[in-house]
Amino acid sequence: MTLNIATAFRLRNKLKEKISKLSAIIHGADVTKPVGSPENTTVFDGNSFNETIERVRLLMSTLRDFNLAIDKANGINRTDLINLETLKAEIAFYDTVIQKIRQAPLFAYEYNAEGGRDKVQLELLSDQKSLIAHYENLIKQKDSIEEKLASSNSITQVSFDRSIIDNLL
Repeated sequence: MTLNIATAFRLRNKLKEKISKLSAIIHGADVTKPVGSPENTTVFDGNSFNETIERVRLLMSTLRDFNLAIDKANGINRTDLINLETLKAEIAFYDTVIQKIRQAPLFAYEYNAEGGRDKVQLELLSDQKSLIAHYENLIKQKDSIEEKLASSNSITQVSFDRSIIDNLL
């Protein structure tokens, strides 16, 4: 049984959430009990401490296998994913530079020989309009890749038996 990458991502997030919740319960649970008394299983919804640990192990193992299947299917998108990651970093860089330029003062005051202050005009080191144009172009490129990936994610199939995950959730 196959599923598309978009569905696989949603299922993967559910698996991660389940692992996180069970891990938090295990980490907060008592690891001892009085000798001869029954184990309190209510915190684990009726399962024992060890059964819950085994369930987390199985969930993690399944997540690993599922991630491998997703990665294999996503190979078709590898170049776009790398380009998207780089574009996002470049957009963040230019956004910071543009914000710095927008906040830059256009004049300063310096003390003169008479003890007063003179207004000194300042100039930007870079052309704000060209930086903004480049920034907006980067955003268009990013949006284009994201649309392409979204389209691909809806049709690219992941070879993994969904019922395995459904049974664990």
